[in-house]
Amino acid sequence: MSRFQAQTNSVLDQELEELRQRLGLAPSQKADLLREVASLAAWVVRQAEAGRSVEARRGTEVEILSHPVIERLRASHETPVVPHLTLSGAEVERLAHLLDRGFSPTPALRAVLQRLANPKRRPPKLRWKKTA
Repeated sequence: MSRFQAQTNSVLDQELEELRQRLGLAPSQKADLLREVASLAAWVVRQAEAGRSVEARRGTEVEILSHPVIERLRASHETPVVPHLTLSGAEVERLAHLLDRGFSPTPALRAVLQRLANPKRRPPKLRWKKTA
């Protein structure tokens, strides 16, 4: 089991202590507290990455969760990687020439693609070197 130690200030310590009490955890359950907080944060991040907003509702009152990190996540997924591609006339002609000629893969490449497409294929097992 790995150990995690963080330097905190009094404000963060107070917030964590308040959360621990609200979640009904004992003072010795700091790892459980961090696991719960990380689980909640991961869910919020997944929602932001999917373009959703997290809202708190009470009757007709609605408050949307807003934070700079959430805004950055949303913005990074909304902007395309390549905003606009502009080709010169020569580049358009070269691309048309390449597309007209068709694609004829080598026998070795065909064999590799056939093995990858095999539904019975299993990915290789990953082995990690043990660290000292």
